[in-house]
Amino acid sequence: MNTDWMNEEAANLFDQYDDYLEERLGYMPLIENLKESLGQNVSVLDYGCGGGKVSRRLIAGGIKTVTGVDISQTMVDKASSNINRGNSSYHQITTDVLNFNDNTFDAAICCYVFVTNSEKSDLLKIAKEIHRTLKPGGIFYVLDTNPDSAGIKFSSFMSGDPNKKYSDGETKSVYLDLPNGNIFKISDTHWHKDTYYKILNEAGFQTIELFEHSDADASKDTEGLRYYPPFVMFKATKL
Repeated sequence: MNTDWMNEEAANLFDQYDDYLEERLGYMPLIENLKESLGQNVSVLDYGCGGGKVSRRLIAGGIKTVTGVDISQTMVDKASSNINRGNSSYHQITTDVLNFNDNTFDAAICCYVFVTNSEKSDLLKIAKEIHRTLKPGGIFYVLDTNPDSAGIKFSSFMSGDPNKKYSDGETKSVYLDLPNGNIFKISDTHWHKDTYYKILNEAGFQTIELFEHSDADASKDTEGLRYYPPFVMFKATKL
């Protein structure tokens, strides 16, 4: 069973996790790609916004407006109360249908959300709703842990157990290193790259690109980072 992110304790522990690696090799490349593709004067939907960490990074990066949605009211409240929220707003998801009109947003992001869903039917519902709410020419970014790097120990986390081969849709343990030295263990779903392509295609997206960023700060990161990209980013465009 995947981690219950409606649980306040789980949400608060995750908020303690130092996501510098996700920022350097996930969020920042995503934000830069978004700005290069569409400019800064855009509206962005952050689906599965959590406590608003990525939404605030978008605002700090110059994005005009950000709308965050999440299933957890606790996380929505946390995001809404942050003094650095800027021109962003947050709403709880209570049904499969988002409370936004067709063709509302210029772009949408979904960071580490697909791996929290254990059913392909749920992934498809999310992708279809985002496709509906995007304007023609809008871009949908999906950022997740890299299925090809399962079991590799990075400096701040390990997704999956070493030397284990995971099947598509299988539950896997993820180990997050907290600043106090403790390890926060959560459960995610292992999705093969082909599944992302199939879901995005079925949802109506035509052009799908894959990005994998890897480098290493020798003073902080493990050797694994030199050879295994820790994250995958899919860029899907609505025609």
